[in-house]
Amino acid sequence: MNRKSIFTLLACITLLGGASTAAMGKEAISAPVASEDSVKIDELTARVAKLEYEQSHPSFEFHGYARSGFLLNANNDLRKGKVFGGPGYAPKLVGRLGNEDDTYVEAELVKNFYMQNGSWAKFHVMFTNGTDVLSDNSGWGDSAVNVRQVYAEMGNLPSFTGAFKDSVLWAGKRYYNRRDIHITDYYFTDYSGTGLGIDKIKLGNGNLNLGIVARDLAPTTNFNGLDVLNLLGRYDIGSWEFDLGLATAESNEDRYKDAATFGAQLGIFYNTPGFLWTGKGFSKLFGQVGYGLDSGDGLGRAGTGERSKDDATSYRLGMFGLYPVNEKWDVFATLVGQFDKSADLALQNTEGGADIVIAEGDNNWVNFAIRPVYKINENFELQFEGGYYHVDSDSKGSGNIYKLAFAPTFKLDTNEFWGRPEIRTFVSWAGWDKKFEDKYQTDLADYDGRNGVNIGVQAEVWF
Repeated sequence: MNRKSIFTLLACITLLGGASTAAMGKEAISAPVASEDSVKIDELTARVAKLEYEQSHPSFEFHGYARSGFLLNANNDLRKGKVFGGPGYAPKLVGRLGNEDDTYVEAELVKNFYMQNGSWAKFHVMFTNGTDVLSDNSGWGDSAVNVRQVYAEMGNLPSFTGAFKDSVLWAGKRYYNRRDIHITDYYFTDYSGTGLGIDKIKLGNGNLNLGIVARDLAPTTNFNGLDVLNLLGRYDIGSWEFDLGLATAESNEDRYKDAATFGAQLGIFYNTPGFLWTGKGFSKLFGQVGYGLDSGDGLGRAGTGERSKDDATSYRLGMFGLYPVNEKWDVFATLVGQFDKSADLALQNTEGGADIVIAEGDNNWVNFAIRPVYKINENFELQFEGGYYHVDSDSKGSGNIYKLAFAPTFKLDTNEFWGRPEIRTFVSWAGWDKKFEDKYQTDLADYDGRNGVNIGVQAEVWF
């Protein structure tokens, strides 16, 4: 073999070796062998992502409220007590602390539906039960389970665009636009009923809610429940809320002579920056006016003023809020007044065609309640409550009701005013004017005198 042949052979071997090495290197880069640690990291990331999705998109939800306890009358040998007497719902208007003797529970189940396009729907059902019986067989005879809410809602629908892009559609029987004052358990708006609505319609810089709600007026001995239909609107913008309602119940004139068959109301609500502009806590100021079906007991309701005259008018002004004084003290306070003109119906039609005088005239009331809370430590606090109620009614009489309560309370975190559960012991004293006795014999029948002391315990929870 000559020198030229030897060089040619060596060049071929070199080229073949380089090509083989390049091929091996390309294969090593394109298909690396995954390590055991990287596989574990990928699995952990997937699990965390799944948990985060399920947490933000739960298939089911469970919500509830409950209170239960007993109230004993210290003036009556510690026998079973009850909320002290007084006109109508006045006992709660002087404060609910140390003034509730029932067991009441709400249990709500929610089934959630989610679509890949981002739309969602919820089905709500709520069962309620209440009883004054202290024994464990409270479901026998004196109470029943009621269906308080059954409705569906859906939102983020791709077919909703423009002002309706973020709107929520609902239909069924539900709590609707309820606003309450916690320490008196007073709902100054509650348009609950059965109907259809659409919420969160974008209008300017605010949101508009529209609803049609039907209700039954309370039945009497001679008349069945009568239907009232309501058109309701709510507009929220910044710190302001506005309510507008119209109601009609043409059949109400068959029940009462001169009864209202139409109603209208307007509510204006303002959330101040902190408690009365202090920058700490919160407070709400409100004013309401109602006419016809939406006057008297129908003001702030879905047309439930069936005993109001057709020309009746009502006005309501109020405020409430929570002020955190310092690390040890919180104070919740409320002041509300209502002024009714001809809101009590004078005549009732009967099956025989006769007219019976049942009530007539104007009705005015005002209430004030305050609850200071002192935190002893993380789990124990002292709650105090005082309340005053004055009524001036042509049909129900005039006078005053007042109450004081003291309640040592255990809870998980006393820094959370709204935190529950709470377990309370309490003692409360209540009094009322003698002139009420002629009007409210039923309420006062169990008491000797017009002043009473109650002692008791109560557990309360919501979630």
